[in-house]
Amino acid sequence: MEVESLGGMEAGNLNSLSTHTTTATTTTTIPTTTAATTPTTKPLRPIHPKRISLERTSNLRRTSGFIVAYLVMETMKQMSNYGLSSSHGGKYPIPSTLLVLLTEFTKLVIVLLYAAVRGASMSSWRPCAKLCAPAACYFCTNLLYLLTLPSTSPPIWMVLIQTRTLYTALAYLVVFGREVRCVQMVGCLLVVGSLPVARVSELHAGHHSLTTEVILASQLSAILSTIASLVVELLLKNDKRSVVEQQVWLYVWGSMLAGISLSLHTDFSTLSNLHLQAWSLGYVVAAVGASALAGLCVPFIVRNLDTIAKDYLAALNNTLLSVMTAMLFPLSFTLNHLYLLSLAILLCGIWLYEKKHFPCCPASPQPQPPPPAPPPPHNHHNHRSQETEPLI
Repeated sequence: MEVESLGGMEAGNLNSLSTHTTTATTTTTIPTTTAATTPTTKPLRPIHPKRISLERTSNLRRTSGFIVAYLVMETMKQMSNYGLSSSHGGKYPIPSTLLVLLTEFTKLVIVLLYAAVRGASMSSWRPCAKLCAPAACYFCTNLLYLLTLPSTSPPIWMVLIQTRTLYTALAYLVVFGREVRCVQMVGCLLVVGSLPVARVSELHAGHHSLTTEVILASQLSAILSTIASLVVELLLKNDKRSVVEQQVWLYVWGSMLAGISLSLHTDFSTLSNLHLQAWSLGYVVAAVGASALAGLCVPFIVRNLDTIAKDYLAALNNTLLSVMTAMLFPLSFTLNHLYLLSLAILLCGIWLYEKKHFPCCPASPQPQPPPPAPPPPHNHHNHRSQETEPLI
């Protein structure tokens, strides 16, 4: 019995010893396995910079409503502003800065009313300082236009500022790397070549209004207009803000600049004593309203098409503008063969830029985008380790 008990005790000790050994072995395998395992981290996604796009998002047919409205309002704007200055001996009955202020404020009110009707959340809007620069450029171009218009006729002014088509094409090519073909550059050169022909037509008609000062003012206006249009196009196609919000801040900055300029260069006592006749007031209302509506159409044309499309639409509008100016103001502007030649050269240049190839040559095929890169090879070992091991 004693031997059996000793044997049982020895067997129990051996069983307990094996149990402890197994437990120790089990407990020691966990840290060994953990230490031998290499921690796996989540793969970092490459950060790609946002691509700037200036491509057209629509075509002429879908934008035809804004185009027709722009052409009609632009013609009314030119005729009313020129009639307002011509009826008062080449001077405006009210300050030019006041006309710009009224136009900008009218656009601001119309856009705010539209946003309120659409139920836009205007409380989330934040001031956009990026639009201050184009607002300043537009203010200067509008002021240059109003100050120069009494010295020259609207059709001649529109021919002079069409060099902005060349400036825009060069900016597309140099700054943004956009493809500009040789045929398009030829079209831009034809646009510039129409200027001396227009100058000769004015001299042939006996008008000496096309002075060096007018030409310099028109080229400054063309450069500023190009800068403003490109910045607005860039923001309209790439900024996260809505079109309505961007236009609100553009017109807010424009109204502020016009108001500051009016307060610095105008005696308010003359404004309080200002009395306009009924026909003069009609010219002012027509000029402000047409200018505001034409300006409201421009952002949609630029957003759907581009800046050059807006420029050559203005040149196309110049054909109708020339006929109306010759009919309503025959003493200031006459249609002659030289002016028609300059207009034909201008329209031919714009047509070549849009056509992108000569009529006698077939259009070259558009370059196809490169095929997408093949996916990386599937690694079963890495895939299995990522599924079974925790990600840190």
